[in-house]
Amino acid sequence: MNFFEQELRRITNACNGVINPTFVGRAYYGDLGGDNRVKLEFVTQGTHERYEALKATILNRLEGEVDSLLFRFSDVWGKKHDKGYNGGIPHIWTNDRKSEWYVYRPNETDIKQLATELGAYLSVFTDRSLAPEKAKGKVGEKDSVINEIRESKLKPTTRKTSQVRKKSEPDL
Repeated sequence: MNFFEQELRRITNACNGVINPTFVGRAYYGDLGGDNRVKLEFVTQGTHERYEALKATILNRLEGEVDSLLFRFSDVWGKKHDKGYNGGIPHIWTNDRKSEWYVYRPNETDIKQLATELGAYLSVFTDRSLAPEKAKGKVGEKDSVINEIRESKLKPTTRKTSQVRKKSEPDL
């Protein structure tokens, strides 16, 4: 397991809504239900081997890329103070083929904060029909109306018989 996979596992284990995780190299792929998938990867912001953000890309098996969002560590965590550093933005730095957190190593609270923001984004693309009732949360009035419509479409309906009106021919 490489460093990137290890850190992606830390984040995705704290995140709800993703099933069937697959790790390929430095990327994570997860199933959101239906035809939607998510790809997560650490990305640079212009400096070679300095990974300052987590990129989430939503992929649809039939339509391709649907959306993507960049979670910059500076936006999520801000500046952090650690021994030897007056303050800086945490990032992953790769030097001599060794990758590690630089400036500050995020603790479990930081990881949960990132996972919460990631989970909120992913929930927009998650197929809710596959989610257990507990994970769906409270069903609002709008949701219950939508559910009633969906259920009514699944039930077979009988045709109502109506009397056919004959057109009266105009008098000449």
